[in-house]
Amino acid sequence: MYSGSVRNLIKAIVFDLGNTLVRENSPTIEKMPHAVNVLAELRKKYKLAVISNVLPTTSGDKIREILLGAGLLDYFDEVVVSSEVGFSKPAEQIFKITLEKLNVKPEEAVMVGNIVSTDIFGGNGIGMKTVLLQETREYQRSSWEKPTHTIQSLEELLKLV
Repeated sequence: MYSGSVRNLIKAIVFDLGNTLVRENSPTIEKMPHAVNVLAELRKKYKLAVISNVLPTTSGDKIREILLGAGLLDYFDEVVVSSEVGFSKPAEQIFKITLEKLNVKPEEAVMVGNIVSTDIFGGNGIGMKTVLLQETREYQRSSWEKPTHTIQSLEELLKLV
C-alpha cells in the first residue's frame, strides 16, 4: 500500500463499525473475521478510532455497548458517533473531529470502511488514505469514489500498513 517513507507517516487508522468491525443486522453481536487479531496488531503501532453513523435517536452509548459486547472497545483511542457530534459521514466535519481527537493530520491517517459513498468518499474528501473492505469485488466505482486500496478481509489490512 505504501512505500517505506509513506508508511512511516501513518499514525492512525480509523474504522467504520457496521460490516467493517461487526456484522450489521446479525441477531447477536458478531465480529468480522480476524477483527481481534488485526486490531491487536495495529494497536501496537497506530492510534485507532471508530466513526459511526447512527440514527439521530441512537446514542453513542449503544455503539460503545456493541464494541464492548464484541470485545473490541479497548482497542480504540476514540469512538466518534454522528449523533454526538452533529455530523454524519461523509461530512468532512466528522472526520476532522476524529482526527483532532487523535491529534493527527488527514495525510497521517487511513480510513477503513465498507461503504463507498460515506467511508471512502468522506476519507478521500479530506485527504486520508482509504481502504474499502469489500468481501466481494462486484461494485464498480467512479473515480471520485476510488479507495486507495480494496481488501476482501480485515486480515489483508496488516499487509498494507
